[in-house]
Amino acid sequence: MTFFKPVSLKSIFDFSFLFGSNIVNKVFGFLREIILAYVFGSSLIYASYLLLKTLTDFFSKFTFGNALQANILPKFSRLYKVNDLLNLTDVYKFSKKVIIVLFFGSLVSQLLVVFFLIKDFYLILVPTSFILSIILSVNFHNSLFLNIIQAKGDFKKFSFAELLNGAVCTLFIYPFVLLFNVFGIALSRFLGVVSLTYFHINSILKSNNGFKAHLSAKDFNFSVIFISNIALFVLLIARFISGLNGSSDITYFNYSFLLLNVIMTSIVFNVNTIVLRYISLKNDLTFFYYSILLSALFSFILYFTVNNFSVEIIAVIFQRGAFNEEDVISTAFFLRKLTPSFILLIFSTVFFQPFFSLGVENISVISFKFLLIFISILMLLFFYCIFNDIVYRNFCFVFANTMSVGSFLISILSLSYFIKHEN
Repeated sequence: MTFFKPVSLKSIFDFSFLFGSNIVNKVFGFLREIILAYVFGSSLIYASYLLLKTLTDFFSKFTFGNALQANILPKFSRLYKVNDLLNLTDVYKFSKKVIIVLFFGSLVSQLLVVFFLIKDFYLILVPTSFILSIILSVNFHNSLFLNIIQAKGDFKKFSFAELLNGAVCTLFIYPFVLLFNVFGIALSRFLGVVSLTYFHINSILKSNNGFKAHLSAKDFNFSVIFISNIALFVLLIARFISGLNGSSDITYFNYSFLLLNVIMTSIVFNVNTIVLRYISLKNDLTFFYYSILLSALFSFILYFTVNNFSVEIIAVIFQRGAFNEEDVISTAFFLRKLTPSFILLIFSTVFFQPFFSLGVENISVISFKFLLIFISILMLLFFYCIFNDIVYRNFCFVFANTMSVGSFLISILSLSYFIKHEN
């Protein structure tokens, strides 16, 4: 087997669009977080909002992002390989059914948290929960068809669609939070996702020509969805744990998570998207080897930078308005604590990509076994922390570190399975 081959011009072009648009989107994201840090700092109302948002983010990882990529990108990549046009009418019908379930499931879970865990800020958190549930539902619809656009190979259109969402949300967030407090955050995000739907998603649904593509619940596998998003699930559960003590810890976790997530979403996830599509079409591991080298380089830079300049970085980015010096120190502490587990999760996502290229039908059984391993580690960890009376702040770090090691080991097993399957 040839380990390294020349990279095609189209692949470089595709990655450039994905990487460039994500960099711009990360700039938009930073602007939004700087605004939120300026207005809210580590306030309890913002901490309460983040607890609710963590729930919707958790739902989202089952329904879009890597979850959809692993389940439908290989399928639609193969369909577009033999068909220039696809009729997506049935896909649209499937989407409408899912968004109803998502809306009510998300709303009920958030209201339970508001009334039984937070026990405060009811007048603003209840309508915020409603908007966040709508955003979750529309985001599934958008992400479903954005993944189909990527499967077609139209990374340029995908990139511009993502940019529109980020730009609209950023434009409205400051006036909205001044007028409506944390409800304004949700409202600005709502305008972003609706704009994406109107200008980019609706256009690909108008044509009824071409091969009729079908999508149903059978195309999705719970264990595959979980394993494909294992890195983000670990971090989201850890973030939720950090918010259970009713303090501002979840705000510090969130600011740290956002800084680290720039590396994962703007670089690693984009590389993984191209790797997954490339392996699905050509059964070639060239990009996989490149992605390992790229991840190793960025991980080294990340670890060195965080351990030597975390306080300075946080201060430059966030210290203004309501975000004070104490917030800088606490956020830098969380950033340093989370970085090792984050690096392991980066490599986990990379090592999983060849495995996902085999298709859901070929990996569903082994994915279920991987899920059982993950749940077993999770249960043992919960019992250990409960019986040793570990405080929630320490619990979130123990959880992140332990589960990142477990995720990395599972990803190695998945790579071994891919190699055996292909041979």
